[in-house]
Amino acid sequence: MKLLLLRCPKCNQALSPGQDDQIIQCPNCRAAVAVSEGGLALLAAQYAAPTVAQPASWLPFWVYRGRVTIKQRRTQGGRSAEKDAQAFWAQPRRVYIPAWACELAEARDLVAALLEKQPFLEAIIPPEGAAFEPAAVTPADARKLLELVIVSLEARRDDYLESFDFDLNLESEALWLLPAERRDDAWQLLLKRF
Repeated sequence: MKLLLLRCPKCNQALSPGQDDQIIQCPNCRAAVAVSEGGLALLAAQYAAPTVAQPASWLPFWVYRGRVTIKQRRTQGGRSAEKDAQAFWAQPRRVYIPAWACELAEARDLVAALLEKQPFLEAIIPPEGAAFEPAAVTPADARKLLELVIVSLEARRDDYLESFDFDLNLESEALWLLPAERRDDAWQLLLKRF
């Protein structure tokens, strides 16, 4: 068993991550700190411009540039939405994957909405006192969640999906902190142009 010194690598403040936390915020210097078996490390995190002066919360998202290549899409019966599917996935897209601990259905709905809307993220200087939710999803888990969402989106199309095979190519991984507030038991993002 390896013991880790849980102090911020930037300011030496004591840290107390939760059991599932992969990335936490230092309470003193506000740095994003990655927690792993190998130790603690500073992580670059971008804050996205909000639509309000002081958002209630900041949510961590893994953001990638990605492309889905459909290898096979089989349906039952005569209807097929393959042309719609090909058109949707034909261009590279920015992919936003929730990194905090949230319900699978909420994560799926957020990923789907962001995939379709493709909001522009404008980086800002971290706001004074901005606190973000700890990230519990690793980049490897983010990819698995995205694969599930892609299949879920295809299953929602107006045909009877029987099987779906695709390749997923993700690049330029980054951690973004998106402004949000909780409304009616769901997170609402407060992004410009969303």
